[in-house]
Amino acid sequence: MRIDEMVTRAAKAGEVYRLDHFHDVWNAPTVRRLMGNEVVYPPSPKAIRAIVEFASSANYYPEDASTNETLRARLAEYVGIQDGAAWIALGNGSLEIIDMLYRVFVDEGDDILLPCPEYSPYVRRAQLFGARIIDVIPSADFAYEANDFLRKVTARTKMIIMSRPSNPTGNLVSRALVEALCNTTRIVVVDEAYAQFAGETVCDLVEKYPNLIVSRTFSKAMGLAGIRLGFVVANPEVVDYVNRVRVPMNVNLMASVAALAALDDLDYIQQVTRKVVDARDQFTEELERIPGLRAFASAGNSVLLCCEGTKKPASAFHQRLLQEGYSVRLFANARGLPGDVYFRVSVGTPQDMKRIAEVIRLMAASE
Repeated sequence: MRIDEMVTRAAKAGEVYRLDHFHDVWNAPTVRRLMGNEVVYPPSPKAIRAIVEFASSANYYPEDASTNETLRARLAEYVGIQDGAAWIALGNGSLEIIDMLYRVFVDEGDDILLPCPEYSPYVRRAQLFGARIIDVIPSADFAYEANDFLRKVTARTKMIIMSRPSNPTGNLVSRALVEALCNTTRIVVVDEAYAQFAGETVCDLVEKYPNLIVSRTFSKAMGLAGIRLGFVVANPEVVDYVNRVRVPMNVNLMASVAALAALDDLDYIQQVTRKVVDARDQFTEELERIPGLRAFASAGNSVLLCCEGTKKPASAFHQRLLQEGYSVRLFANARGLPGDVYFRVSVGTPQDMKRIAEVIRLMAASE
């Protein structure tokens, strides 16, 4: 018997998603984690207390996401949806949300329009469902116009996906572009993982366009990446279908109680967000002064850099920063980022960003 003759086409199409950078930093705790777009500040003290308080109840199953009216109603209120819990579905982080939306909408042979570059799991997971990714190419500044997408819409197009702000570029497409895509009557998914750092959202458009789905997460501004909580903001009919394909009890107890506590401490979340935005903007300004280096304007919590003009590879900057105690993200020959010239720095403390800028400046100027 051969196992490979028994597995599904999906399993054969899939590949292990390598997250070695997280393995490396967990095993080197003195290294500063600026590679995964995490927030370096601890979660809300209220969230920490809630996790500790409920730890003794970890022997019990959590409430199922579909009946957790309290959390879903609070999330609806948070994003400005007035009609409550019916507009919210919960997921085990944004990664599960990707799979749930593909399971609901994508059949083999469907096309998905995706910016290039974009968050890589959107490409990888689509392969499991037999979908085809159609690249949408931006300008040299990673900017998009509506026609960049619209001219690629065909009868096979089922879904259009984008992150807003973009991961990895930090670019923020306009609300007008989002509305133009919604008017195609295709499913439009906007991933707002970094929306708090941009200071704007399109969640208010969900009630206007039943084909618009917004994905949000507690992994970024909320500072709770370790608990894995994401949520969908969508028309109740979409939410119903998501709940049909969702794994029962997919959101754990600690995620639920920490999320509610964080929503009770929005002043703290806003303070952290402000720190990140200020450090991001100062860092970008510093890097713009370095000859041969390009720092792309970001509305998220990271900055994408192109070092082509320095005549040094991105992998050399990556290695030098690691030697200095900073893990950043290398994008050598990644989708939409050709060559060994791109790397991304997640925003840390002002002290982190000042030192990283110094190291990059010295590296760029060296012979």
